[in-house]
Amino acid sequence: MNIVKKQEMRKAATVALIVLGICGAAGPAWSGTQKTDADTLRAATLLFRHSIVSPKYIAPKAKAEWPMGLRQLTALGIIEMYQTGQALRRKYVDELGFISGSYMPREIYVRASNTDRSLQSAQLLMLGLFPLGTGPDPAVYDTSLEAAPAPGQAFNPVPVHSVALENDRVLRPYTGKANCKKYKKFVKSLPKTELYRKQGRKYKDLLNLASSATGMYEGEKASKILYSINEIYEVLSASVQHNFPIPPEISDQQLQMIKALSDWNYHNQFLGKDVGKLMGGGFLAELTANFTAETKEDPRARKFSLYAGHQRTVLGVEAALGIETARTKGPLFSGRVPPPATYYLFELHEPTKGSFEVRLKFNSHGEEQTISVPGCGGPACAFETFAKLAAEMVPSDWRAACKG
Repeated sequence: MNIVKKQEMRKAATVALIVLGICGAAGPAWSGTQKTDADTLRAATLLFRHSIVSPKYIAPKAKAEWPMGLRQLTALGIIEMYQTGQALRRKYVDELGFISGSYMPREIYVRASNTDRSLQSAQLLMLGLFPLGTGPDPAVYDTSLEAAPAPGQAFNPVPVHSVALENDRVLRPYTGKANCKKYKKFVKSLPKTELYRKQGRKYKDLLNLASSATGMYEGEKASKILYSINEIYEVLSASVQHNFPIPPEISDQQLQMIKALSDWNYHNQFLGKDVGKLMGGGFLAELTANFTAETKEDPRARKFSLYAGHQRTVLGVEAALGIETARTKGPLFSGRVPPPATYYLFELHEPTKGSFEVRLKFNSHGEEQTISVPGCGGPACAFETFAKLAAEMVPSDWRAACKG
């Protein structure tokens, strides 16, 4: 078949499709074409917990050494965060074609809490997303120039933004430096509540064992040890993850119960929308502002935003959205602390022209779960509905709200 004949056939097919689309003949075959995420995705925001770190404290009776220092990413955390970035590249670059294969400032925004572990996690995530070899080629300016750090390994550093901890109401509103007095008062009151006293009495023997075996909080009341059980479990879990020994008097079953109590404690520190408004409202404000800009085709809108926070950051946002129990059920309560390097994914889609919806997913080491936000009526939440729900959780004056 000659070239002219092929062109005539293409024209005829195009005319036929136009006629079918306008007149409605054989309509389902044309208008019913299934749109994919690649067709409808307009913006995405990731909120993730930093990866595996060394513990906050060295327990007096725990045998472990941390040459990288305390609360730093370990080799395991480095690998995990880099691989997470690679997975994001496979999805958003290779599969969806949503962002460019090389870093473009107009597409990417990264923010981390001003802590080493979050800044490290964000940097590694970007290295996985935009690996060596995807940076600019200096030879276009001067043929004698070679890419840094080596030929064939062109690297383009991605800016990671951060603010002082005392000003970070987005990723660290719970920290002492942020000084949200209302939340601090609430948290400090927990060991004195009947809830903690009752739970402390119920697990008194286990709590005392965890305390005496590690040398942490020895001699404290059970409710106080329960309030600090996160720090004890952090020391034990870090040792297990890195093949260091843990005190022999703690069995595997007891370790799992200590973890469950740690989850229970975190859960009760971030429970309910009153807490969510203070601890998750700042993030929701940024999220909805950017999505709103995208719906209006504002050129300042960020196409792909990534926020590196902590387990408490994620728990605060869960509380604000009312999804504390959405992911899984623990042995002592509904809801669990998100594992290291896991993330929530907020996607803004435009399934039909001018009509937007938010889809929320939770990703844990490659396994993804769709989350339905209460009040949305399903996994696909109309953006207007989502924005209204989020707005209810954003204090008009965060500092004033924190004073209570």
